[in-house]
Order: sequence, then structure tokens, then C-alpha cells
Amino acid sequence: MNEAALGKAIAIGLAIALVLSVVFTFVAGTVAQVVCGTRPEAKNIFSGLWLAISGDPASFTARRECALPVIPIRVVDLVSILLILGVAVAGFIAYRSYRQSDAAFIADLRARAGFAEASEIRAHLSARAVWRRARQLRPDIARPRATDVGWRVGRARGQDVYVSIEDSVALEGPPRSGKGYRVLISAILDWSGPLVTTSTTNDNLTATMRMRERRGDVHVFDPQGLSGVRHPLRVSPIAGCEDPLVAMQRGAAIITGTALGASSTNGEWAQASGVVLGRLLHAAAVGDRTIADLYNWGTSPVVARKAVEVLRADGAEGWGDNLEATLAGDDKLVSSIWFGVQNAVAPLAVPKIREALMPRPGDRVLDPREFLDAPNTLYLIGSASGASAMGGFLGALLDDIVEVARNRALASQGSRLPHPLGLILDEIANMFRWGNLPRIMADGGGRGICTFVVLQALSQAETSWSRAEADTIWAAATAKVLLGGASHVDHLRDVEALLGTRQTRRTQRSWSTRDAGHSTSEQHERLPLMSVDEIRRMPPTVGLLAYRNRRAVLLDVTGWDQRRDAMTIQRGKRDTEIDQRAVFDEAYHPAPAPVEASDAEMNTEVVSEE
Repeated sequence: MNEAALGKAIAIGLAIALVLSVVFTFVAGTVAQVVCGTRPEAKNIFSGLWLAISGDPASFTARRECALPVIPIRVVDLVSILLILGVAVAGFIAYRSYRQSDAAFIADLRARAGFAEASEIRAHLSARAVWRRARQLRPDIARPRATDVGWRVGRARGQDVYVSIEDSVALEGPPRSGKGYRVLISAILDWSGPLVTTSTTNDNLTATMRMRERRGDVHVFDPQGLSGVRHPLRVSPIAGCEDPLVAMQRGAAIITGTALGASSTNGEWAQASGVVLGRLLHAAAVGDRTIADLYNWGTSPVVARKAVEVLRADGAEGWGDNLEATLAGDDKLVSSIWFGVQNAVAPLAVPKIREALMPRPGDRVLDPREFLDAPNTLYLIGSASGASAMGGFLGALLDDIVEVARNRALASQGSRLPHPLGLILDEIANMFRWGNLPRIMADGGGRGICTFVVLQALSQAETSWSRAEADTIWAAATAKVLLGGASHVDHLRDVEALLGTRQTRRTQRSWSTRDAGHSTSEQHERLPLMSVDEIRRMPPTVGLLAYRNRRAVLLDVTGWDQRRDAMTIQRGKRDTEIDQRAVFDEAYHPAPAPVEASDAEMNTEVVSEE
């Protein structure tokens, strides 16, 4: 052992001895005070330590009429040592546990230079920052609040963080990361304009429907019966298809939302199927036919010849001949085209779904123009799996509303919707492929169409859209919010590069065995602001915001139950759940049909009455 190490050991030993001596001296005085009524005087600073080790009371000056109680003092000294050791061990364990905890991890992240400071957040991401364009973004509101002109995505540096509604937002988080509980439910509740939101489950609907009803009309399009809403919206895909342009757009939208439309290698067949389906929709509209006729035409090219007659009689010029030419083509060609048409109309074989697409007299009707005039809400609930997949029809309805919104924006002052349309697209990649999403993400914010898309991973978007389209969606999101738990390493490396780097200083000390002493050196190096593993390990209460060309923001994301109106939301949620349970109970446990009494039973009852 060299001299420096020996010196340190001696210093540590003296410090421990000094502390123990002070403790033992205090113990000796206290015990003597209790037993003898007076405190003895220590002859030197180490008197208490010497008494504890040797048991010799000579190191203290005590009164003659009362001998120093050595044994009780030494017992208390032993207990004190055990207590000190226990506290030290507990403190060491607590310190090690803290060093491995989420709290220490978060504290370390917050202390790093490289995240946006409070002044930068205040200048670009605060409530005041989004208010600056309130007159241009929300001319329909005299005194807009921050939530009228921005999406609140969390808190950072002690203040709320907002991104403008002009920004397209992409929220990425794996399953069970708290996307709905911590972000989406609040976004749905705070949106003050017309809103369309999608989901494969009814969690968001259950928590927000009662509150959204206070703002305007609420519509729930749920053909598969997943939401538990007693009177869901009925929408006819045939309505409006008297216009050939609407028919073509709707046919393409329905096909795009199917498995064929999601395939990146069968784009030409999807396009051809969309053209044929548009012809069939137009024929059903001008011929005053029903959804059952559309289903029959779509299942067989032979039956579809009836649509040719309707088109020639009442349809757009040349459409009947074009459909006839398609049907008379090569069998293999017709079979390939009809594969997409059959898949699109396949859900109509389910009576419940067919009924949902056949509005009855007196049913509520969703008019996209009226919908955009007020803070109304449309919930699109559906699943892309199984024979009853409704992705194509859900996508067509969303397409109708967005197309009307785009046309209205072009006819409005500043080419912007007077009442911005919010699109909170939760689980959309698991529902249907919406072909317009990349375009809306890129230019919708300038038209007042504000998009908030939610993905479990970027690779999930690549399964519904092409790799290039998924990259476009990600790149067009000027505000990217990431939650912890992701495991796609390549994408996490991209996020690591997106967050940037930080400069660190590391001190190195080297010891020499030949010469006494040591040397110290400092090294400056640049490290990632957050490594791949650190991004993955973010706890549920923490998120990341990468916003435009600003530095990354470390977010605190809290659940909706921390809001000021949490009690009101909870009451509405409870009432909605009661209604949902009643609907599901009726669906899965229908009441038995009344049984009519037989003639013999009726005669028996008459006799008994007599």
C-alpha cells in the first residue's frame, strides 16, 4: 500500500473513532445522569471510546457517592453501535435502490445539458406561444384558450407544453404505454371544434362521450357493435353516389381500406377494383337500389350485369358500356379485379353490418357540411380483423368528411376552415389503410385540418402504408411525441440521432507504483443526449417531444384523472359504462320470446277459474 492510500485509511479511521467517541461520551453521560442524577466529566475527547472498549471508568471523573454504571453504559454503547450499523446499512441499501430507480433515472435526464430549457419552452411551446396566432387559427372564438389553438402534450420545466394545431402530431408508444390514459383522452376532451376520432376499442369513447355531448352532437359509427352504444349511427355508402365523382372517390376509398388496398404489390389491381366498385355504387344510387343489391353485384360478375342495365338507363354517360367491357374481358383479368370487389363487400354478408349501412326513416343523418359547422364529434369504432372487417367503409366515411373540409377550406378566407377539424386517429393502422393520411399530415394543418396520429411503432405504419409513405407520415409530423417501452432498435437509433448529442467531462486519475502520488486528467467528449436503451427505459410518466427545429423536450405526462375536471369525467365515464353493460348484456343474453299458451292449457285455466 502506498503512502497516499495509507494516509487516507488513517484519516478515515480517526474520523470513525472521533464520531464513536462523541457518541459513547454522550451515552455515558446520559446513563450516569439517569442512574446517579449527575453527569460525569470526560477527561479527554476519547474517554467515551476508551470506556466502551476497556470498561475502565478512570477516563471519567464521577461523584464518589455514586460509582459510574459501567455495565449499563457498555450495553447501551453496544446497542448504539448496532443502531448505527443498521442505519448505515439501511441507508446504503436505500441509496443503491434509489440509484436503480426511475426517480434517479429521471433526475439524471433532467440534469443533462441538451434538453430545452425553461426559456426555450416559454418562447416556443407555452400557452402564450400558441396564443400568438389565435386570430388566424380560431377567428370563430372571441377569447380562445390555449387548448383552442394548441394540443397539450404534457409538462416540462414547471409549465404546460403545447404544440400549435397547425402542427401534425405523431404519438408513438407500444401497447399499454398509457397513450390513451395520459394523452389522447385529454386531447379529445380539450378539442373545441369538430372532431373525428378512431379506435379499435371503446376506452376513449367511454371516458369522453358524455363530456363531448356538452359541446355538440355526438355520432358513433360502429357497424361491428364494439362500442356498446345503444343507437349507433347508420351510414349508407350509396348516399351521394348519384354524383359520378363521389362514386369514384368512395369506391377507391373502400378498396383502399381493405387488405388489397394495403398491399404495396397489388396497386394496379386495387385501382381497377376501385373503379368497378365506383360503377356499382353509382348504379345503386341512380337506380334506387339497396345495400343488398350492392352486395349481390359485388359478389359475382355474372350478377353485376344487372348493374350494366341500370347504368345504361340512368347512369353517367358511357359508364354502362365501360362496366360491360370489363365484365366481358378475359376471365383471369375479371377474376383478379373481382377479388378486390368481393373483399370490399364481404362484410355486407353479416346482417348486423348490413343493417348498420341501411339508415331507416327518422334515423339521425350525418351531413358532413353540418358536422363541420359546430364542435360535433364522430367516433369511428371498428376492427380490421375477421370476416366482418369494416376498414373500407370506415375509411370512406372519413374520406367524405375530409374532402368536404378541404373544399370548404378552399372557399374560406385564408383557405382555412373557420372551425378547424380535429382528426385524432388512434389505432388507425390496425383499422384500415387511409390513403389520404400522408397528404393530410403534410398539408392539412395549413387548411385547418389538424391531425394527431397514434402508432404503436413506425413499423406498424409500414404494414398499412408503404415504407416511403410511412416515412412521409413520420417526417411530416412536425411534433413527434415518444413514450417509453419501444423495442425496434433501428428506429430507436434514428430517434437517438434525432435528439442530438451532449458534451460531457470525464475525470481520470492514474496511480503510479514507482512514484508516490497520482496524476489527474480531464477528457471532453460528446455522447448521445439519450441512448437507445435510455429511450426504451423511459417510465410511463415520462415522454419525449421532438418539435420542428427546437431542442428535445423531456415531458411529464400525467393521466386524465389528474385534471381539474376529473370528477366530472369520472361521473360521465361511469354513466356510459352502465349503458354499455346493459347493451352488451342484451346482445349476449337476449330475453326469451314469450310462449303462447296451448288450447289445452287455456281450457284448464278456464275450468280452474270456474
